[in-house]
Parts: sequence; structure tokens; C-alpha cells
Amino acid sequence: MSNSNFHFPVIGPLVTRHAEDAAFYWSQLDRAAASPQVGFDKLQHFNRLQDAHLDGLRAAGASGWLPALHALERWRKAGEAFVCTLLAMRPVNRARLDSILTVVRQRPDELLRGLVSALAWMGDQSDEVIQIWSGPKADPVAQVAALRAVAVRGPAAVAHLASPLAAYFSSSTPHVRAAACRAAGVGDKSGIAPLLIAALEDSDLAVRAEAAISLAASGEYENALSVLKACVLLQAGLYASATGWYRMQSARRLHRWTMKLAILTAPGTSSAHDLLALLPARSGLTFAMAHGDLIHLPFVVEHMANPEVDRYAGWIWETLTGMDLAAAGWTIPEPAPSTQDSNQVITQTRLDADNGLARPLHAAVRAYTASSPFFLLHGKRVLCGQELALEHALNLLESASQPVRSLAAHSLDGDGFLVRMNVCAPASAQRSAMNALYHMLAGKVAA
Repeated sequence: MSNSNFHFPVIGPLVTRHAEDAAFYWSQLDRAAASPQVGFDKLQHFNRLQDAHLDGLRAAGASGWLPALHALERWRKAGEAFVCTLLAMRPVNRARLDSILTVVRQRPDELLRGLVSALAWMGDQSDEVIQIWSGPKADPVAQVAALRAVAVRGPAAVAHLASPLAAYFSSSTPHVRAAACRAAGVGDKSGIAPLLIAALEDSDLAVRAEAAISLAASGEYENALSVLKACVLLQAGLYASATGWYRMQSARRLHRWTMKLAILTAPGTSSAHDLLALLPARSGLTFAMAHGDLIHLPFVVEHMANPEVDRYAGWIWETLTGMDLAAAGWTIPEPAPSTQDSNQVITQTRLDADNGLARPLHAAVRAYTASSPFFLLHGKRVLCGQELALEHALNLLESASQPVRSLAAHSLDGDGFLVRMNVCAPASAQRSAMNALYHMLAGKVAA
């Protein structure tokens, strides 16, 4: 006879392993955003593994919380912050939320990503936490997490802020003001546009940049792009002088703003090509890829001769043209591993190699590029050899790597598309969005 009150015993080491592995797979998903080797299939695989460990923690109930919190307190990484925030949300547990903030407050620049990711990951199940963390008396770190989650989730989440969005623009904390500018990019800008315009002159660099991004995305202010360009160049200077952990954080900010500037700059804009020479080599290549105008191909090919970015330049060329360097025989064989390899400093150049990017054969690619009619696609936004349109973007969302999928998703913002496609969302949410886009495509074809 079964006993409905029977509960399986909780095995402590197993629960601890669930907490550690759930955080590990979040970190894999987070790194995948920049990985040329991870596409939707591998993303789904990581997602399934992460969910299995999260299910194990939830099944452990109260016994799953302490190992997760101890891991956050010990390692102080964004993955552990993600896991703890999820466990504090279903149902909402204010004591757990406070415990998380106590740790995050000590290293907000590094840990906030985990909080924001968890709030976005849970969709409308995070509404209550967004309201709590955005309260007028809430910790600035909590307010930033709530506002940035709103920016990811979209217009529907704005209504769950504890105060009108305009209230956060007057915060004494620049991080809150910058996050408010991000959130303003997804909501109704009636009443907000003047605040964003004023924020273009804020004393804080991040506030100016985020205000410019939100304004430029809505096409409401002609000066916004010039402000964003100035912010990108200032950040490039800060990156050049930064070291250690600060350099990594500076690189993350520079990459985001450079991508936004490239996406918001119309193809064919004459000043876009001039900007490339003002940016660090890697940032210039990133701009060329995200801008998508094949007029930048000579700049990309030129940097294939630079050993600091040659692999990255080769991958950018492939991403723009849709051609495979290895298949064409235009790559340099890898040298045999040496005993010194294990002692190499981990640089961006080393990471390019670790990501499987090949060294391009510069002379061969330069000769082919010079003799091919790529000029026919000058002044157009191109990705993988084709102009970006709904059908092409959907094909890339299915089969391309995460950085390319992100650009394809950006191309679907606006232009009458009502489906928000977030390539960092749970795989099931991405599949639902893609199915909705397929339905939209079928309707366009039928019409």
C-alpha cells in the first residue's frame, strides 16, 4: 500500500552537484553568445542539461537552496547568481532575494548578468520580483537588475515596474539612470523622449550611450547617433588603458556599443567607413560585421595580415560573404602544438584559436575579393552573402552560430514584426518565436 506522505531522501552531495552544474551550464550558454562554434542545436543541448540540474534543485525543495547560496557566496560568479535567483522566484521568497543581493552588492559589475538573465529567463513569472526590486526604496543594484530585465523582456514588462519609468531618470546612481535608458528603448516613448534627449548630456558615459541607443532605435532624434559614436570612441580609449578585470569589463561595454552603433547606422552611410580607422582593430572588425555593408571588405581583408586579429578577420569575412575559407583552401595549416602552448597567456588572439577559427591565407583572399563583384552589394545590409530579409534571417536562426543568429534577430526588430526574438532566451521560447515568424512568412508568401 502506497504512502502519499513518503518523500525520497535528499542526498546532499548530489544536490550540491546540481547547483554547481546548473551554474556551469548557464556559463556555457552565456559564453555561447560570442561563440562561432555554437548554434541552435548545441544551445538546446546545453539548455536541456541546465534544466535537468535546475529540476533536481527544485525537487530538493528547501534543501536545494542552501547549497546554491553557498556556491554563490564561495565562487561569486554570475552563473551561481542566476541559479539562486531562479530558486528565489518560484514562489517568490523575499528572504532569499535579500540574501542574493547581499552577495551581488559586493561585485555588481560581474554578478548582475546572472540576475538579469534569471529574470528574463522566467518571463512573466518574474513580474513580482521586478516590482519588488524596482521599488522606490530598493537597493540601486536591485533597481538596475529590474530595469535591465525589462529591457530584455520588452514592452509588457514595463507595466510591472513599481514606479513610472520616468522616475528612474532622476536617480542619483548613474547605473540606475543608464538602465532606465535601456528600458526606455522597448516601451512607449511618449513622455520619455525628452528625458532621453536630456540624458544625452549626462555626466556619465554609460547614461549618454544608452540614451543614444534608445533614441536612435526609435529614429526620434537625429543627434543620437553622433552621441553614440562619441561614446564608442571614448570607451575605446578607456579600453586601451585598462588592465586585468577592468579591461575585460571595458571590452564587454565597448563590444555592445559598437554592435549597437553598427546596427543603427544605415548601410551606405559614408561616415561609417571612416569610423573603422578610429576604432581598435577588433572593434572595427566587429563594426564591419554588424553593419553588413560589403564596402568594408577591403578593411576586413587588410586585417587578415595582422596576427593579433587575423583569425577574427577571416571569420568576419566568412560571416559577410557566406563563403568558407577552409573549403576554398584559403587557410594556413595549424602549427604542431609545442610544450609552451600550455603556458600561453590567455589573450583574445588565443581565444580565437581556441574557438576553432582558422588563420586565413591573406594573399589568396585579397586576390579573390578584388576580382569578385561584391560591389553589387555595397550600400545594403548583408549577412552570409545575402541581403537580410525574413526568410534569410529565419534560415540563419535555424542553422548559424550564436553571433550570426543575434544579428539575424536584430534585423527583425521593427519593420512591422510583432515577434521578439531573443537568442539568449530558453530554447523553447526561441522555438516558439521562430514558429511565429514562419507563420508570418507563410502569410507574406500567400499574400
